[in-house]
Amino acid sequence: MSGSGHVQDMNNRLNKTGHRPSNRPKFKTVSEEKLAKIKTRIRERSEKEQKKEWRVFIVFVIVGPIPVIAIFSLFN
Repeated sequence: MSGSGHVQDMNNRLNKTGHRPSNRPKFKTVSEEKLAKIKTRIRERSEKEQKKEWRVFIVFVIVGPIPVIAIFSLFN
């Protein structure tokens, strides 16, 4: 029972802060429509972010080797 001390620490912490089952904050319920809107917004934002990341990656792949080639051509 190596985890029993961990569990007891968590129980003590809950008792100190007063978060007994009746005092714990409740989760708000969200309608299915709102949840669907939130999910689509998150999906759209992530797709935009992925497009930005790909653009940056492509720019670095194209522009990145130019300084390396320049340095090698200077030493030759």
